[in-house]
Amino acid sequence: MAIIKELKGMTPQMGENCFLAETAVVIGDVKMGDDCSIWYGAVMRGDVNSITLGNKVNVQNGAVIQTK
Repeated sequence: MAIIKELKGMTPQMGENCFLAETAVVIGDVKMGDDCSIWYGAVMRGDVNSITLGNKVNVQNGAVIQTK
């Protein structure tokens, strides 16, 4: 099961029909639209600012998305 963690009071929000691979990590202020997919080893960290994905966004294996 993917790791989904709250950080600084912000919990990731997912739209409908999203797929998160077992080794995906989603932390903090992250908002995903519908039909998104986060693949194996990908990390999304909304720890300083927010990350917003529209509908049908695909984050591929091993990608790291982090705000600064």
